[in-house]
Amino acid sequence: MNYNVPRYFERKKITASDIMYLTRETPRTIITLLTGESLTTTIPMKEIASCLPEDVFLNISKGITLRKDQILHISDDGLYTMTDGRIFQGRKRNISQHKRIRKSLNLPLTLDNDTNCHLPLNLLEKCSILDEMPLAFCVIELVFDADGHGADFIFRYCNDEMAVVEGVPVSEMIDRSFYEVFKNGDKKWLVTYADVALNGTKHVIHDCCPEFGQTVTINCYQPCPGYCACILIPAQ
Repeated sequence: MNYNVPRYFERKKITASDIMYLTRETPRTIITLLTGESLTTTIPMKEIASCLPEDVFLNISKGITLRKDQILHISDDGLYTMTDGRIFQGRKRNISQHKRIRKSLNLPLTLDNDTNCHLPLNLLEKCSILDEMPLAFCVIELVFDADGHGADFIFRYCNDEMAVVEGVPVSEMIDRSFYEVFKNGDKKWLVTYADVALNGTKHVIHDCCPEFGQTVTINCYQPCPGYCACILIPAQ
């Protein structure tokens, strides 16, 4: 059977630049976009992958093709962590290949030792089970300026419900500053988050947040040093 992938893309109003990854769930192919939206088609994954630029996408196993610039980390045993928090297992028989790919993409050898580190991989793996939790959950990293003062915080993990509460796709929050995503965000939040990230304290915040457009209760705790995890509960 001949498949007209360009025509399918045109009909769905997408291009290769919109795609984060392809996964195969026989007999269908799932196309996940950078916006977080997913499309399902009967077109075989290899047919779609053949229409994607080879220098942009990477096939890591049968049924999984990832966008290279959305790969956050590759572990020694071939676990590929994406910027949206999804984790995929690469070919287990090619462990050395995963290391070569990690090096070619200029990814850190270990997240723990990276000076601009993301969440430790084991924590990302734990967070992934919260992807579909019906409460908004995120983990943020406190970053510092040259003088060692708290300057900002960066979204390192957001589950699906965060996009619902905040009205911003997960892909547009991951690895971006809170104040880049929310231009009018209140700086007073940084003090509380810094206390949690640095001192391991717990806080419960009740506040009207114009950046979210609603009143929320935020439960904060430290999942590991330098990070603050938040559960957001909108007012009923």
